[in-house]
Amino acid sequence: MYPRYIQQALEGAKYHENLAFSFAHPRMHKYNQSAFHLRAYFWELWSVWDYILQQVNSETLKLDPGRVRRDLLEKLKRKCPNYKYLKDLEEIQENDRLIRIKLIRDYAHKWQIDPYLIDYHGSIVNVICLNNLDAKDKKLPRQINIDRNDLWFMENVVKTLSEKGFFKGKKS
Repeated sequence: MYPRYIQQALEGAKYHENLAFSFAHPRMHKYNQSAFHLRAYFWELWSVWDYILQQVNSETLKLDPGRVRRDLLEKLKRKCPNYKYLKDLEEIQENDRLIRIKLIRDYAHKWQIDPYLIDYHGSIVNVICLNNLDAKDKKLPRQINIDRNDLWFMENVVKTLSEKGFFKGKKS
């Protein structure tokens, strides 16, 4: 099993995912609400990874929690190269799906979404983002395809780590 705060983040992501899809449905035409929930969805998904990094920190480097950043695994590799879960965590961090979640989450607060540019196709919602940053910024996605696989990925990460004993002894 894994800690309650991770379960809450996954439940929060599911909640926002369901509402984003519901509001995006052509019968609803509540595109602004869909965008609000998509932003929250990606924040919740990323928080799962943040919680995992916080746990790694508490078991290894013991940095102040406010100093735990995305480069934690690089620091860990230098200072604790024999950490039992390092390879697993590096594979997760390098996974295209987590990189995508990070990218969308990083720019979620900067989205300018024209509510007419959300397209619904059953299990996929396409969100067209208009870049409000400098045109040279190539990181901001122009189109985000939400297909319910992002939540599946994070749930699978947690399940896999749990099965390997990563959360053992953690309060739930």
